[in-house]
Amino acid sequence: MATFQHKSGFTLIELVVVIIILAILAVIAAPKFLDFRTDSKIATLEGVAGAMASGLALVHSKAAIEGQDVKIGSIVHAGVTIPLYNGYPSVRGRDDWETLNDQVQAWLDIDSVSLTEIEIDNDAAPFFIDKSTANNQIYIFFAEDLADKSVNFNCHILYQNPVSTTNYEIFVRTDEC
Repeated sequence: MATFQHKSGFTLIELVVVIIILAILAVIAAPKFLDFRTDSKIATLEGVAGAMASGLALVHSKAAIEGQDVKIGSIVHAGVTIPLYNGYPSVRGRDDWETLNDQVQAWLDIDSVSLTEIEIDNDAAPFFIDKSTANNQIYIFFAEDLADKSVNFNCHILYQNPVSTTNYEIFVRTDEC
């Protein structure tokens, strides 16, 4: 009489099904875990915002020493005249983008260009500076996001020196990075 031994193991079809399931999971899950580009942009913006806060504290200290920390004033910092409101940098409507970029570079050591320069050469610097004069705001965008930039585009730093308060505000917008 013949005896049959039962061998344990997987059939070829079972192995193929498991491999297909793992491949589907990898295609769906991997991009969510490996989105380093977005994470690096967010970390960069947060780092720039931290440096901005330090630079603003330095400008305010210098303004206080020079008696320019109340209402409208100005100081010369790093060879650049910076207009102030309550001792913090402000946005003046008559300043062009190049002047604004020079002012931002004076109090925030950043590799940036103005909006007009980035429109000519998108590789001129990793960041560009924009403004909203009516709201006394300065924006810092990634150069690569120039085509996406709009009023509602949320991958930037927003600096605001509101005229209704004595402090500044820094907002890091990362919803669309």
